[in-house]
Amino acid sequence: MGSFSRRDFLKISSITLLGISASKFIPAQEDEPYFTAPLIWNGSRKLKRMAFTYDDCYLLNKMQDLEVLLNEYPEFKVTFFPVGSKLLNLEEQDPGIWKRLVEKGHEIGYHTFDHVNLGVMSPATALMDYDKWHGALTQVLGREYNVHFVRPPYDIISYTMDVLCQERGLVATLFSIGGGGEPDIVTRAIQRGKGGDIIQMHIRTQDYNSSVQVYPWLRENNWELVTMSTLYDDYLREQANSMGCDVGTGISLTRTCVE
Repeated sequence: MGSFSRRDFLKISSITLLGISASKFIPAQEDEPYFTAPLIWNGSRKLKRMAFTYDDCYLLNKMQDLEVLLNEYPEFKVTFFPVGSKLLNLEEQDPGIWKRLVEKGHEIGYHTFDHVNLGVMSPATALMDYDKWHGALTQVLGREYNVHFVRPPYDIISYTMDVLCQERGLVATLFSIGGGGEPDIVTRAIQRGKGGDIIQMHIRTQDYNSSVQVYPWLRENNWELVTMSTLYDDYLREQANSMGCDVGTGISLTRTCVE
């Protein structure tokens, strides 16, 4: 999906979801009835894939440890949701860390610049925050990078986030399994997981230890760890096919299938 612009990505999402019951994709939000942007809690349940996501990215030593761990599992791809201040701070401490991760096939999504609740921002402020964050990402990567996903701090859905997603072509990303807690408990939860689960982790000792513990089990049991773009692409393909498209048409023909 790297060839799509952020606006194209959102447009394809909106077109594909046309006519699909919102209850299949966006749980009812009694306090936020006007959230209209794409919002994903899990991907396709038909494929043996999970998306591991790592929020905040505060600790350099745990980021470096996770990078080493991921190098041992080159087939596993994950998505990071760093705050913008840590994009810059970790780059100062370990030049090239973000570029290395992207070059290895991992993905980066928006998590605000300073971990502020988007719900307390005005839409204009949120747009400026995103642009500041994206500027930091461009700086550390040395190039433009198409961002497709936003994980809201504190997992709060809001009108402001809706506007942000619409204006910047982002998909709001929550999760179906939370990774916080003792590694044994987290590992058991993941082992009971389903295809399409989105796992929320953070860059901290507990969650790193959970990753160390569960990665071998995932490999031994033939699970794929994929980026959010891959997981979301799976979901779009599945929904397009459910509306009468030929199986295997893929994202490139989604527009033709549903219009």
